[in-house]
Amino acid sequence: MYTLIKISWRNIWRNRSRTLVITTALVLGIMGGIFSAAIRLAAEEQQFEDTIENLVSHIQIHHPEFIANPEAHYRIPDGKVVAEEISEQAGTAALSARLVMDGMAASANMNTGVRIKGIQKEAESQTTKLDQLLEEGTYFEEEWRLPSVIIGRQLAKDLMVETGSRIVLTFQDVDGEIVSSSFRVEALYTVTSRRFEERTVFVQADLLGELVGDTEAVTEIALLIEDADRYREVTDDLRSQYPDLEVRHWADMEPALYYSLEVLDQILIYLVGVIILGVSFGLLNTILMSILERVRELGILLSIGMKRLKVFSMVVMETTMIALIGGATGLTLSFIMIRILNQHGVNIPGGEGLEDFGFASVLYPDLPTSFYFEIGGVVILFAILASIYPAWKAIRLAPAEAVRAE
Repeated sequence: MYTLIKISWRNIWRNRSRTLVITTALVLGIMGGIFSAAIRLAAEEQQFEDTIENLVSHIQIHHPEFIANPEAHYRIPDGKVVAEEISEQAGTAALSARLVMDGMAASANMNTGVRIKGIQKEAESQTTKLDQLLEEGTYFEEEWRLPSVIIGRQLAKDLMVETGSRIVLTFQDVDGEIVSSSFRVEALYTVTSRRFEERTVFVQADLLGELVGDTEAVTEIALLIEDADRYREVTDDLRSQYPDLEVRHWADMEPALYYSLEVLDQILIYLVGVIILGVSFGLLNTILMSILERVRELGILLSIGMKRLKVFSMVVMETTMIALIGGATGLTLSFIMIRILNQHGVNIPGGEGLEDFGFASVLYPDLPTSFYFEIGGVVILFAILASIYPAWKAIRLAPAEAVRAE
């Protein structure tokens, strides 16, 4: 076996230029595939974290009529009791019971429609990390004469206000009567979704409850679960527990995001598959050319009694060696590349426009270590498969004719 390995090693370096070309192609192919995978995973994780964990949550619960008519009238019966029951269930990571309704926000310069969310500051910071999304100001810490409101950076631009400015929120109370109240802008938050940023405002739930006429009112329960992959199962359990309420998971609330993540997965599989397949055909062509150049030599080996199985093994071993050299180099360089990009980020062309759809303009790619071993295994497998045809051609040679070949 050692002699066979030694011969195979010498054979692949007979034509250094050809070996270096196919090895370089293999390295670049691996780096391209891993870069594509890292960018896809970074985009997926960024979208999921920014849109689902920071904005929507894994699961939301409402009154059945609330989805069509987001008003304080459509409260969850015993909403705080329901929220307490769900928070105590196994698998619940964080929960926020909110008083949510649609209304109008007006400044001295402009007015626009908004969604008003009355929140408990501690619960909201655990559920959506709102306190970490603030770009300017404080998180309900000021004690002004007017109550505080936190608005998005884009909404502040639309209303032409800043922190410390006064705005008026108008909405309906539980009886359908119009209520208007002045608020002081305490902070501005920033998220990747401009639509959310220009439409959603946050106030404290207790104060909003007093204004709508029910301090116990809850119109929305948002929760994060410990195992995000079980969102469908947890949703079904909650639906069976609370059949009179509308329980929806994030895929129901954000179907476009769900679809885009599924498409990204499919595109990545095809892309990596095409890259590895293309490199495999290049490897097959290289080894086949090597066999055709050594017809006389292989004929002599068969004539002096070398078993066809050993000839087959030698060809497979040559291909595997090239794959190992290219694969190890490609994976090492890919690992270094991803670590550097993870620290400095990748600027996405046209990223500012993509922010309207919830995509970040800068991504920080990263991959689990196991992924590199998986790619390496796939490369070796395809290399062995690519070597079968050249090896089969080698053992099909007729020794008497092969030794006479020029």
